[in-house]
Amino acid sequence: MTTQEPGRIQATGLIRDPAKENTRLAGKRVPPESLGEVNQIRCCSSFSYTSVVTTEGISGHRQRYDEIDVSHWTEHGPEPQGSKPKQWLIDPVTGEDWLMKKSTFNTPRDEPEYRKGDDWAERIACGVSRVLGLPAAEVELSVSFRGEERVYGTICRSVLGDKSESLIHGNELLAEQGDDVTDHHRESYTVEAVHKALRACQPPTDTSDDLSTWDVFVGYLVLDALIGNTDRHEENWAVIQSEPDLYLAPTFDHASSLGFLLSDCAREGRLSTRDGNRTPEGFADRAKSRFYCRPHPIDVVAAARMLDGRAAEEHWLNQPEGIDDLVAPIWAIPEHRMSEPARHFAERVMRRNWARLTSRSRSLR
Repeated sequence: MTTQEPGRIQATGLIRDPAKENTRLAGKRVPPESLGEVNQIRCCSSFSYTSVVTTEGISGHRQRYDEIDVSHWTEHGPEPQGSKPKQWLIDPVTGEDWLMKKSTFNTPRDEPEYRKGDDWAERIACGVSRVLGLPAAEVELSVSFRGEERVYGTICRSVLGDKSESLIHGNELLAEQGDDVTDHHRESYTVEAVHKALRACQPPTDTSDDLSTWDVFVGYLVLDALIGNTDRHEENWAVIQSEPDLYLAPTFDHASSLGFLLSDCAREGRLSTRDGNRTPEGFADRAKSRFYCRPHPIDVVAAARMLDGRAAEEHWLNQPEGIDDLVAPIWAIPEHRMSEPARHFAERVMRRNWARLTSRSRSLR
């Protein structure tokens, strides 16, 4: 597993930039014509991050926070998996496959239509996973232009190494052991069933030798608990088949987190209320996972801890120096992509979940 260099969050596209000129990224001079729009965003933990909008492919200069213009990327076909439309694109520089998801909108009866936060939630989750040291699919914010209209979304690099590999989703693994899970029949979707399904699988190829497959999956559950991800259903985790072996795939698809569905009007009300049930902390406490009986994601971690997961939980919780490192990606999202109320709400949710997770872990030692 990779380790963090001092002063840098690796592989997130984020670098701490202590008063250096904006056009010097990752120690390399970026030509002004390829730089695009540059913003400085102040982080709550006193780090400064560089945000870059670029029209080039994703190659080189990886130590930066990019918003990628995919207007001229080649479409490679739709992705049939999942309930929302997705499109495979080809990076024009590297030739790699990236899955694009457009931001979605909500049209409530008593409010104007607004863009949901599934794009920034996905990007923040990627950043948090890297701080934890978890294997995670690489995600970038994307934008495409239709005349004067900007279409926002995310792109996610394919987790498959080459064409010989294939992805087997969790529902398929569970079905092989007799645990058939559907939207209406979820009795078989338990932490114990997932533990059993992963016994024959190896950990992701880039993890430390002393971490088992289950140790890594426990890390995925810790991530879910931190960001309040409520959508770790049986098709939102997978293994990679690379003959003759099976490897746990990097964690992916975390958009259903951090209050992404709420409008800013609703967030502002919850941020200012004295009603404990309506606060961001109360919102965090009511999260429900997709496992049978809809336990809270923190309770899912507790169940995993009982299945040889105690050391793993402590390992992942000990990776960051503290909660400030974990909430830093929230404040690295470009200002035009995430509002101030959304940032404050998301940070309070994560701080609440961190406090509960660490408190429970200490009490069980």
